[in-house]
Amino acid sequence: MYLAGFSLNNLAMMALTISTGFVVDDAIVMIENISRYIEEGEKPLQAALKGAEQIGFTILSLDSDAHRGPHPAALHG
Repeated sequence: MYLAGFSLNNLAMMALTISTGFVVDDAIVMIENISRYIEEGEKPLQAALKGAEQIGFTILSLDSDAHRGPHPAALHG
């Protein structure tokens, strides 16, 4: 990290920026799905449940990648 000119603070800020982007992107997709289902005539609760089903796997995969990513780097130090 030192040779690349990064500090722990820089890496933490980059990680926060990327993770915030993931959350905002997933929220936008979820709202679009719910809106589409409501426009098709679904009740709001049913639309929300269907929207959550469609984005659930994406959230789980991003979460698991976020947890697995730093572990190999931590073992090298």
